[in-house]
Amino acid sequence: MPSARVAILGAGGFVSQRMQQRLANHPWFDLVAVAGRDSGQMLATVPWRLKHRKPKALDNISEPILDVHSPELHHILKALGVTIVFSALPSGPARTIEALLSRNGLVVFSNASAYRMDFEVPLTVADVNPESLKQWPGKLGLLACATNCTLIPVLHPLHIIAKHHRVTQVKVRSEQALSGAGWTLLLDDEKKEAAIGKEIEGEAEKLIEEAERILQINAEWDVVCKRVNAEEGHIVNVELRLEQNVTLEEMKSLLLTEKYTHLRQLPSAPSSPIIVLEESPTRAKHLWGSFQSLDPNPSEHLVAGMETIVHIEAVEGSVIKFKALSHNTIRGAAGGVVLLAELALAEGHIPSVDINPSDVSSER
Repeated sequence: MPSARVAILGAGGFVSQRMQQRLANHPWFDLVAVAGRDSGQMLATVPWRLKHRKPKALDNISEPILDVHSPELHHILKALGVTIVFSALPSGPARTIEALLSRNGLVVFSNASAYRMDFEVPLTVADVNPESLKQWPGKLGLLACATNCTLIPVLHPLHIIAKHHRVTQVKVRSEQALSGAGWTLLLDDEKKEAAIGKEIEGEAEKLIEEAERILQINAEWDVVCKRVNAEEGHIVNVELRLEQNVTLEEMKSLLLTEKYTHLRQLPSAPSSPIIVLEESPTRAKHLWGSFQSLDPNPSEHLVAGMETIVHIEAVEGSVIKFKALSHNTIRGAAGGVVLLAELALAEGHIPSVDINPSDVSSER
């Protein structure tokens, strides 16, 4: 498969740099441009804040950072041969910029929340609801969104259980890492101290509405999302109530035997997105999933950090309690968006894009 030329919206943010890291050596995607606020400067001059070494390929990008707010951005990207754009923008600017690009023939995969609840835009987790991409193109063209990062460790086990049993109640208590707020809390001790242990405004509502859209279950929700003093990795404590009694062995079997044949051969897909443990997951031991012992470099090991680690703590009648961990900036953000693009490309949802469409108007 020839490499598709791609661009990223956002240059210096946490998710943008995770995207840069994952696309620097990607076998299917050739990163040729980055658009951000610091237009005109070279990407090599932007401070690299991730712990792992910056991939050398990023310093070889010859194009200066593009003006992400330029009304001509779609023309500039097309002139560079770009067909796919990954968005790491805040939701405000994403609403305008993503629509401009997708309406003018570019394929946009977004980590932003701007269009997640627009029912003509697929809200897709590659290993949960890949069929949602069949609704393309919508009124905005080829634009698809990934979910809130906190939803991933809830959704991976929940969607399997919900396929076999009616779920009547979902209770979630999250322990969310500081990086879920970008660089802000990691670099500002005062803001960090003010955030730790506090509820995250609007987070519970996002999780519920996105989960209901994807799963279409009629359940009562009780969700509280709080920030904890950890750099990366979101942990969720979940209690489910089903319509009928189940056993611990049945629940383990469901999680362990789920098939993900549609993800085979995708560069970012692990053999299974779920690892079931007999112990509670911890960030220190399980953040990188099956690659933990290798201390992986995410730019070289694309499946590192892409698994959700699950421990079923108890099954009592119709009540299931589990704890789950996922890497929020990889599986819950940049890695999930790249995996979504891989799926769309592999399944033929992205056509041979005409980079100079004559009949597409931004006013459509």
